[in-house]
Amino acid sequence: MSDETTTPTPTPIAATGVHTTGGLPHGSTSLTPHLVVSPGEAALAFYRDVLGARVVDVTRFPTSDGTELVAHAVLDFGTGQLTLSDALPDYGLVAPDPATGSSFSLALYRPDVDAVAAAAEAAGAVVREHPATFVSGDRFASIVDPFGVRWSIMTRVEDVSPEESARRVAEWAATQSA
Repeated sequence: MSDETTTPTPTPIAATGVHTTGGLPHGSTSLTPHLVVSPGEAALAFYRDVLGARVVDVTRFPTSDGTELVAHAVLDFGTGQLTLSDALPDYGLVAPDPATGSSFSLALYRPDVDAVAAAAEAAGAVVREHPATFVSGDRFASIVDPFGVRWSIMTRVEDVSPEESARRVAEWAATQSA
């Protein structure tokens, strides 16, 4: 046995106060995706101007050539947030290669999917699936933005219960093959 004594590390307690409840800052969501994109500044403009995000905060790192990289940005989509950065290899963060496909897709509800899909295409996105009304009660489009991120853009156009929507999707899925 060692003669050394150790002081136990105190267990952090989730803060609750004016700006935080149960360890979650007000305005944040408990699951916040982080996108690594290139170039970060262009992505901020695209997500703000085309997808309707509000840029909450941006931290930039200076580079050796006198420019800056987006180290961390917070975007608010109304009822959900995401964060993004430029590729930062020293932190293990690399941007996707748009030519190789996507390993994930983000879903975003907007009041007018047709307008968003048109604006996205005009701003350089590839429309994978043009807007169409789906059995779930959603009008749906799929895009790949200029930074290689796949998005499902939707507008709920029929007021159906979650159970009815799920039933319809299950019925549709039974007719599909992979």
